[in-house]
Amino acid sequence: MLALTRKTDYALVALVALHEREPISISARDLAQAVSLPLPVLRNVLKRLAQAGLLCSTQGSSGGYRLALPPERISLLNVVEAIEGPIRLARCCSDDVAGEGEACGIETSCRIRTMIRVIHGHLNEYLAAVTLAHLLADADLVGADMVGAGLQGCSCGCGVSVGTDLIR
Repeated sequence: MLALTRKTDYALVALVALHEREPISISARDLAQAVSLPLPVLRNVLKRLAQAGLLCSTQGSSGGYRLALPPERISLLNVVEAIEGPIRLARCCSDDVAGEGEACGIETSCRIRTMIRVIHGHLNEYLAAVTLAHLLADADLVGADMVGAGLQGCSCGCGVSVGTDLIR
């Protein structure tokens, strides 16, 4: 099943809450209380987001976390990769399959490999196109005119409009 993990979900909730408190930094403890998330997991999530450059972390009594970038520059792809690592729809969709020791045994004769890679590309482009700003606007993305919302068509030349054809 392809789904956002609990940690990625928490990361998105935390990013929205941090934006609502801008420009003030908020501690992990206060943020956990404000959004009703478990503190140990949230601390780990915030650390990963900061390591990815999506959050600024300040030490001290008045320290805490705040967004490092404007919401328009934080994509869902940024968040997912910060929490989960690179997205890989199938084994053949990684640039570093051999390095991971998980090469697919049927890759040379696979009849769906090309289409799986196209779908993988569309998924990555879609996640890169949807930003924290879209989440903040509470836009109804499914069925919405994503191009009108500032999102682009797919750049691979296949003709799919990211956000419309892909999710209908």
